[in-house]
Amino acid sequence: MKSRTRTTKRTSALLCGVALALGASSATAVATDRATQSAESKYAAEAKAVGLSARQSAQLQDRVDAQLADIKVPVEQVGYNEIRAEDGSASITVSVPGVAADTSCSYEYLCLWDGANWTGTKLSFAVCTFRNLSDYGFSDRLTSYKNNQTTGTVSQFYNWEGSWAYKFGSTAYHTEDSLANTPWNNMIDGVNVC
Repeated sequence: MKSRTRTTKRTSALLCGVALALGASSATAVATDRATQSAESKYAAEAKAVGLSARQSAQLQDRVDAQLADIKVPVEQVGYNEIRAEDGSASITVSVPGVAADTSCSYEYLCLWDGANWTGTKLSFAVCTFRNLSDYGFSDRLTSYKNNQTTGTVSQFYNWEGSWAYKFGSTAYHTEDSLANTPWNNMIDGVNVC
């Protein structure tokens, strides 16, 4: 009789533990869902403030979500069209249909665009290190760039050909180029930022 009571108590304790764990998991899921909905509302409001319709805002969010799905490093969406690496070393500005492209490149940054003449989606780097562009969903997409790093800083551009093959370099201050009519258009897979 004593053994059966112990087994019953253990089973009851186990079931209570499982129920508590499931309840905590559900509460966490609900909180995460609310946070996601709140962020989406905030981004929709930002998109509306720049003149996007609800439909355009939804299409833009789909593009941001697709970009997020292609990124292999820890990032977060921080604006209606902006994604930032959690360590702050890189950011991606997704182009907005019907809105003029962001052709700016902040001082001490190397900026890459997937469109000619600094249009389209922009990827910006602020930290000197080698970057595999596939980690940012940007492999074979580079069409124009601006090197706005400190004077004399050289960025080197590479293509993956079984190993990293150097293609060209760019010396700051404010070197910019469109690769649209060059052999390197939509070829570059990696960049040594400086």
